[in-house]
Amino acid sequence: MRAPSNDRPAPRTPADDDGRTSLVVESLAYLGGVIVLVAAGLISARYWSALGTTGQLAVGGAAAALLLAGGMVTNPSAPGVRLRSVLWLLSTAGTGAFLALFADVVLDFDGSAIGALAGGGASALASVLWWRLPVLTQQAAFFVAAMLAAGATVAELTSDPQLPGLAVWGTGAIWFLLGWRELVKPRRPVQALAAAAALIGALMTLPADAGMVLALCTVVAVVVPAVVFGDLLLLAVGALGAVNILPVVVNEWFPGDLAAPLVLLVVGALLVTTAVHTARKGKP
Repeated sequence: MRAPSNDRPAPRTPADDDGRTSLVVESLAYLGGVIVLVAAGLISARYWSALGTTGQLAVGGAAAALLLAGGMVTNPSAPGVRLRSVLWLLSTAGTGAFLALFADVVLDFDGSAIGALAGGGASALASVLWWRLPVLTQQAAFFVAAMLAAGATVAELTSDPQLPGLAVWGTGAIWFLLGWRELVKPRRPVQALAAAAALIGALMTLPADAGMVLALCTVVAVVVPAVVFGDLLLLAVGALGAVNILPVVVNEWFPGDLAAPLVLLVVGALLVTTAVHTARKGKP
């Protein structure tokens, strides 16, 4: 006689129901937010010029303020924290857009001055929100805004086309060291974000010879620790940087029809080998 099976599914508990409900609510909130943004974009595209300066500023400021308030009133549960972080990220971006519009239509600033004001204001708001909600999303919002503010401010203060890139590179390098010392956490995402910023800054210094040296050194400084510590995320960032930087450097220093493709072929093979070696170390 066959014994009764004990493989019955476990009974559903109220906690399971609450978790499913929270997930549905969170998903609906994200979907609703996307729909609102799309609708606002469509309306703005059609009627933006008819709103006038005051109306445009009012729409931009109201959008940023509503997103900020929406994050404040969310439930402090785990899904609520995620939703709050997304709303505050959008609010930071909206604040930057509002300040850029204000600097353009009211203060009559030019490009770099607009970027400096927008980036500085957004980074100030993001720093407060990061203090209130110390998660990676708010940290990334602060870092990106600060990086943009640094580059735009230097561009406003100097006519040297390479110095803004150096400011962006310096911001990324400092953030990378803070992550390395675990003064800013979590270490791996912080380092990956900082490395990406440093590589972008290095790209902005091209095609000056000093910029190419800086770019190559930055690629090496990202890839080597990634290999040593088996960090595939950091290695991926370094690989993307290499793909964008190496062709420019090779074409400038070794012009020729086959120079860049051959260098990319060798570097690509090395990166694949490095990635396999890193993955085998067991640190995804």
